[in-house]
Amino acid sequence: MNPQVAQLIEVLKSLQGEGAPPLWQLPPQDARLAADSMIGAAFNDGGPTMADTQEIEIPGRRGAIEARLYVPEGAGRSSPGLLYLHGGGWVIGSPDTHDRLTRELAAAIGARVVSLAYALAPEHPYPEGLDDCVDAARWLAAHGEPFGIDAGRLLIGGDSAGGNLAAATLLRLRRETGPTFRAAMYLYGAFALTHDTPSMRAWGDRDLILSLKVMEWFRQLYLGEAGVESDPFAAPLNGDLRGLPPSVLAVGTLDPLRSDSELFAAALAKAGVDVELHIFDDAPHAFAQIFMLDMAADAIARLSTFARARL
Repeated sequence: MNPQVAQLIEVLKSLQGEGAPPLWQLPPQDARLAADSMIGAAFNDGGPTMADTQEIEIPGRRGAIEARLYVPEGAGRSSPGLLYLHGGGWVIGSPDTHDRLTRELAAAIGARVVSLAYALAPEHPYPEGLDDCVDAARWLAAHGEPFGIDAGRLLIGGDSAGGNLAAATLLRLRRETGPTFRAAMYLYGAFALTHDTPSMRAWGDRDLILSLKVMEWFRQLYLGEAGVESDPFAAPLNGDLRGLPPSVLAVGTLDPLRSDSELFAAALAKAGVDVELHIFDDAPHAFAQIFMLDMAADAIARLSTFARARL
C-alpha cells in the first residue's frame, strides 16, 4: 500500500478515537457532527487563499438553499462558474467539509465556485436534495451574473454522492429544458446504487474510508422504502446519457465505487459523450480532498485541465 495512504489510515483512526462507533451506528445528526469534526481536522488546512468568500442563499422550491461562493485570486469581474455538490452519502457533509477541495478547484480552474448545502436525508429523502441541485443550477444560469459568473461558461461537479447528484441534475435539466453546462467533473461518484460490482466485492468489507455497511446505511436513509434504485435520477447509470456535457471522472483502485466510475465512463462513451477516466493507483475513496496525499494535487490538476479546455 502507498505509504501516504497507510499514514492516512492511522491519522483517521486517531481522529475517530478508540472505541468510537462507526458512522452507520450513529443517528444521522450525530454522524454529521462526527464527520464535520474529523474531516475539518484532517482535510481542510492550507490551500489557496480566495479573493472573496461569501455565504449566499439561492431560492428553491422549498425555500432558501444555503451556499458558499468562492472567488479565486485573479478571477476578474467575470469568470466561469462551477456548481459543486459535496459528497457524504446524501446524509452528511457540507460546504465546510469540502472547503479546501472547492478552494483548490476554484484556483486551479479560475472559476467562481458555488458550493451548495443541498437538503440532506433522512429529513429530506430523495428527491428533495436533488431538487435543490436542479433549482441551484437554474438559478446559476439565470442570476449568476451579478455575482460575476458567466452564464455561458458553466461547469458542474461533485464527489461521491455529489457525483451522483451532478449526473442526476444534468439528466433532470435535459428533460426540463436546460440550462446547459460546458463540462462535468465526477470524483468517485455513486452512479449505480448496487453493491454487486467487482470493486464493492473487493473493497466493501475493508472499511477504508468507505464500506459496504456505510453505503447501505446511506442508501437506505436517502431512498427510504421508495424502491427507486432503477430510477435514472437516483441511479444515473440507468439513464439515457446522450447529450450530456463532456465529462471527466477520477477514482482510486482501493475504492468500493471504482466500478461505478468505470461503468459510468463506458456508458457515457457509448452514448457519444466526450469522456476521460483517470484511475489512481492505491487511492482510497475521498482521496482528492486529502491533501496529505500527493495524488490529491494530481487529481485537481487533471480535472482542472479538462475543465479549462472546454471553457
